[in-house]
Amino acid sequence: MMPDYPASWPCAPEPILRVKIEAVRLPVHPRGVAMPTPIETVSAFCAAFVEDGGRPAVRRWFTPQTRWVNEGIAVTTGVDEAIGFIDGAETTMGIATVHVDMLAIAADGNRVLTERIDRFKRADGSEIGRVTVMGIFELEGDKIVAWRDYFDVNAIQQFGAA
Repeated sequence: MMPDYPASWPCAPEPILRVKIEAVRLPVHPRGVAMPTPIETVSAFCAAFVEDGGRPAVRRWFTPQTRWVNEGIAVTTGVDEAIGFIDGAETTMGIATVHVDMLAIAADGNRVLTERIDRFKRADGSEIGRVTVMGIFELEGDKIVAWRDYFDVNAIQQFGAA
């Protein structure tokens, strides 16, 4: 801390830098627990997607209004439609689960961008195929309210032919 010099002193130094330090308040869950960051939420969601084809993850992090866009394939709104889409992928293409390999992740406020390799697997663990994906998630608190994925649609359509 700089000492206070009388203004009349000719040798009183000018302060070089003044810094104001403020405490940062993290969002707090109604139960009093610090909420995860958007990146932590999306990372946890993607890591949990391997379980039961992603159904528990959808139930945990989606809202009744969550809009999930698989560009060129399907658009769902809410938990039930999303699970219906997952059920349909299992029935038509044999996709029992999706392993998400996160290549890069970045946040801009409540929006999280991901670069991923999604690996689609059958119930016996054999791989159906994989696709490189760019996705964006939008969050409100610790809930995903929008999720859009962009990928090569032709690659996904070939899974159904395999």
